[in-house]
Amino acid sequence: MNRLDALAVREVNGKSYFTKLGVAFQNKNGDGWNLLLDAMPAPVDGQFKIMLKPTMQKDGESSGGFQPRGNTRHPDDIPF
Repeated sequence: MNRLDALAVREVNGKSYFTKLGVAFQNKNGDGWNLLLDAMPAPVDGQFKIMLKPTMQKDGESSGGFQPRGNTRHPDDIPF
C-alpha cells in the first residue's frame, strides 16, 4: 500500500461522518510518508486528529482492507 486517504471523523448522535482532508504517499525509499492536506480539521481539546485509511473506491469497496464500522458513507460524501 503506497497511498492512504487522510480523513477527519466527526461523531454526531452515534453516527460517524468522514471528511476527506487529503492523501498520504509513502516515500520513494519506503521509510516514511508525505502528508498532503487540502484542509485541516477543527481542533478538539487543542489537538488536530487526522485518520489515515486505505483509499475507498467509488463503488464503496476499499482498496486495502478498510471496513467502515457503523457507517457506510464514502469519505467524500458530505454529511449535511
